[in-house]
Amino acid sequence: MKLDQAYFDAVIDRAGTACEKWDGRQEVFGRGDVIPLWVADMDFACSPAIVEALKARAAHPIYGYTDDEPENRLAEVNFLKRRFDLTVASEWILASPSVVDSMLFSLYALTAPGERVLIQPPVYGPFRETILRAGRAVAESPLVETGEGWRMDFSSLESAFRGGIRCMFLCNPHNPVGRVWTRDELEALAELAKAYNVRVIADEIHAAFAFAPHVHTPVLSLLPDAVMLTSATKAFNIAGLRQSSIIVADEKAREALKKEMHSVNADHPNLFAMVAQRAAYEGGDDWLDGCVDYIRENRDMAYAFFAKRLPEVGLHPLEGTYLMWLDMRKTGVEHEALFRRLVEVGGVGLNTGLFFGEQGRGFFRLNLATQRANVQAGLEGIERALRS
Repeated sequence: MKLDQAYFDAVIDRAGTACEKWDGRQEVFGRGDVIPLWVADMDFACSPAIVEALKARAAHPIYGYTDDEPENRLAEVNFLKRRFDLTVASEWILASPSVVDSMLFSLYALTAPGERVLIQPPVYGPFRETILRAGRAVAESPLVETGEGWRMDFSSLESAFRGGIRCMFLCNPHNPVGRVWTRDELEALAELAKAYNVRVIADEIHAAFAFAPHVHTPVLSLLPDAVMLTSATKAFNIAGLRQSSIIVADEKAREALKKEMHSVNADHPNLFAMVAQRAAYEGGDDWLDGCVDYIRENRDMAYAFFAKRLPEVGLHPLEGTYLMWLDMRKTGVEHEALFRRLVEVGGVGLNTGLFFGEQGRGFFRLNLATQRANVQAGLEGIERALRS
């Protein structure tokens, strides 16, 4: 049975739990009492299925070295088929500590030092950071803002591919602009990737948050040699347990990834993360359905607030993710000064758009995955910052 609004409205005090989102406020914003609408995790209690599975495993008093069990991969295989109509084989799935770690392993295994790797800014900051950390070079094909929202620049992509790009990071759905790339868009990208022999490494961690009528299309369903990075941590709010999956149909690429992960001892799962992930994939659907509904209602409330009280804040439709991309360029306030006003006058902590590249100047990212009262208070804080 899908969980109702009261479940997600319930306030849970996360302060003092080593919670980055709440306990990190003083360090990041200079005051410890801002409404934290930044880090991309949720303030909701986990699925009861996860909590009960962890309690049951914790009751066994030995927590030794752990192997990934076939049942865990099968749970993910079934979840991907059930939620996204994606067929994968269990042996394609490699357990990895996190999606960002998986990005790094993929670069080491599948690209050469100094090679250019393409990103589409504004995009999740660790895309750029990971490329540089791996000793590769960043190439850009920025998204294009249109009257209907953000779009890929296929002319720019083809020019880059023709110029020698052989690998790209794709954010699908896209963080922070909130696009759920359509099947037509992804098919066009796939055709270019095939034509120019480009490996697509797709971060699909936000796949569960595609709001109807938008439908998530896994890139792996269109490009058999793509590398799919995914995790239950985002969909089910278990990021602190650190578990993700690298899904690779291409056997040669998969063996290269296995070798790379083994070289840094990253090929064994976390015991409790493994238990939580299986429980999420086997018994978390009702929780996830209720969560997506609740976040969609938060989104719609925010839409109405901005339209009525802050029409100068630009918004494009949020098709997916629980992260709203706010365009504040028309406020007339310089970016850094506006960040401080949001904190000092509004008492609200948002992600600065510059975390997503220079293309994010003038933008801020708002996390909707919290109790509705927090979203309302945060919106009113933004209003104070812009009206005072």
